[in-house]
Amino acid sequence: MRIRFAAFTLALLLLLALVSAVLTQTAPRAGTPVRTSDSKPDFSGFWKIASAPAPATSQASVFQGGNAPRRPPRIQLSQQLPLTPKGKQLVQEYTKGDGEFGGETGAPGDPRYHTIPCGPVSPGSLTGEVEIVQNPKRLLMVYMGGDSKWIRQVWIGRQHPQDLTDYEPVWMGHSVGRWEGNTLVVDTVRIKSAYGEMIDNASAAPQGPQFHLIERISLAADGRLHIDKTFEDPDYYVRPWTKNAVLAKQTNWDEFAEDWEIQDQHTVCEDAKYPSDNDPYFQTPKK
Repeated sequence: MRIRFAAFTLALLLLLALVSAVLTQTAPRAGTPVRTSDSKPDFSGFWKIASAPAPATSQASVFQGGNAPRRPPRIQLSQQLPLTPKGKQLVQEYTKGDGEFGGETGAPGDPRYHTIPCGPVSPGSLTGEVEIVQNPKRLLMVYMGGDSKWIRQVWIGRQHPQDLTDYEPVWMGHSVGRWEGNTLVVDTVRIKSAYGEMIDNASAAPQGPQFHLIERISLAADGRLHIDKTFEDPDYYVRPWTKNAVLAKQTNWDEFAEDWEIQDQHTVCEDAKYPSDNDPYFQTPKK
């Protein structure tokens, strides 16, 4: 009887050990990124810049009667860019009307107020507030920052057209992606440009027809999304330069739901001006 009980106990212990080993192999470890059906890191979700919450007080600049400190002038920030002589000339043109505002638009007294062409933001500057939907063939990126809503499609495993001159430039360009380990490398070309279009408005960084964008997207061990953007444009920069962004995954969908009306919330651009309550151009005369 004792022998039979001992054998039963040993069998039970072996079974428990086997089950524990299986669970250890199959259960995701803490910090292990979720993966897609093709075993790649899954970037799907709603992401925002990982930074401290914005204060509840007004963030209007001092030039608008607010309390936000004045930013360094754009012409000063542009000195950090590896500009070619042509690039420096264009920055001078973009900033010549900044005056005492130093590039902080938003007040009717600013000479540049609502006079910049109504074009979309460059894909080089799009980062924060983005929803990513991913499958093995495509990464869909829906950007929600600011008044404009933009959609980018990254075709994974595909190539750019062999003859790019046959591909009509579009505002978000043509993007293809390839995996380097757990990092998705996104290559974007044929980005539509216009006079006044900038990679970074804060530093007046110009963007031209030869603008080439390379992004490296990866998940860190803490679950944050890292996007490293490298900008190339031989017309305006003597060498490539890079900006980095770290995004945190959001779960409070209800808080942002009303901002996600892609089709119905477009800001209409009239006569190269955006409507604004504090712009005399759009104010209705009082009777």
